[in-house]
Amino acid sequence: MAARPVHVPLTVDADLAAAFEVLGQKWTGIILHTLATRPARYGELHTAIGSISTKMLADRLRELIEAGLVTHDRLPPGPATYTLTADGRTLLPALEHLRSWARHRTT
Repeated sequence: MAARPVHVPLTVDADLAAAFEVLGQKWTGIILHTLATRPARYGELHTAIGSISTKMLADRLRELIEAGLVTHDRLPPGPATYTLTADGRTLLPALEHLRSWARHRTT
């Protein structure tokens, strides 16, 4: 008689869970990737993304600022801009991998 397979208990990786707590929100990756090009004003982000509501964009930007991935700077005499922080920039290679995966996957 064949031995029964041993079932190893499944666990969730705490670091990955913490990452997806921030990155798992709709629009978050899109906002980060859009800011990779350059700092942008709120209206520019809204126009670039297009189909996001103003409330959703404001909520996601606030969450990204709280997470330390984006800054909101008001430099006189210009308007306030949103910019990726160093921590935000470290996510760009992962976003590029996701972008490549989406481009090449079969549905």
